[in-house]
Amino acid sequence: MKAVFFAGDGKVRVEEAPKPALEAGTVIVQVKASAICGSELGSFKKTRDPAKKWLNTGHELAGVIAEAPEGSPYRVGMRVGARVVQGCGECHWCRQGYETACAKKKFFAENGHSEYFKLGVNGIQPIPDGVAWPAASILAGDGLGVPARCARLLGDTKGRKIVVVGLGPIGLGCVMVQAFRGARIMGTDISSYRRDLALKLGAEQVVDAGAADVRKAVMDWTDGLGADVVILAVAREDALQTSIELARHHGTLFMVAELGQVMFKLNSALISKELTMTGSWYFTSADWPFMLSLHNAGLKYDRLVTHVYPVDRVQEAFDTFAAGQSGKVILTY
Repeated sequence: MKAVFFAGDGKVRVEEAPKPALEAGTVIVQVKASAICGSELGSFKKTRDPAKKWLNTGHELAGVIAEAPEGSPYRVGMRVGARVVQGCGECHWCRQGYETACAKKKFFAENGHSEYFKLGVNGIQPIPDGVAWPAASILAGDGLGVPARCARLLGDTKGRKIVVVGLGPIGLGCVMVQAFRGARIMGTDISSYRRDLALKLGAEQVVDAGAADVRKAVMDWTDGLGADVVILAVAREDALQTSIELARHHGTLFMVAELGQVMFKLNSALISKELTMTGSWYFTSADWPFMLSLHNAGLKYDRLVTHVYPVDRVQEAFDTFAAGQSGKVILTY
């Protein structure tokens, strides 16, 4: 099969690789489209560790089932997307649809940029008929899943003023979903391309995070009160500190960016304003019905897709994404 190979130091190429073998509790998906995730840029840019066995770190994909276990309810030819963090299905957390907290969770988060992909059956998400494959990789993957989980945890935000700090694909997805649900949005980013895209996705205002006084812009927009909610969607420690300052008294700081190990000051901007801080990592099976409800309600999530490349142009695709001049970048097979 064709598979993308991360050669390291910003180089990727297509190679021939063995097709994954069917195992108990899995299906083999013939991939039709896969989306590049921001979390892959580290592996793309750094020198490859020769001990790594994976070909690539793709994990946002959609396609059709090519092989399924005998007696499985999942039929060959079924249109599916992938939820790649899967729990045991039996523990306290899994019974609540919260597989990301499962102590025995498994990750099917490698080699998604390939013609075939092995997926655990607990991560199958059926794709409605009529959804184009690039859009399907958004519907069933991180592109919609992470913003949808954020929306579920935040609850009703209609009419509330939300600042999205960082307009990468996840931040843009949060703009899109929150605007669709009636929130008022301001977005901040250094990329003019992504600021313009945020406006098209429903933001009222955007601010150049590299040139403008973001705090003044937010205070002007909120009549000096600060934002009801600040969604932090960029993995920068200074952005975390800024986000705390942008929130109003009794506001919420919602973090969807993986910051790693960071230090921040527990100062009056957090404590005396009595802020609520919430983190969210990945979506779960409990989020899938909500994701489908957004689809059924008419959310045009395909607007996140700005570039589509055949897999043979994978270097161009990754270079485009790494430059920050895109929304979601999709590979097709």
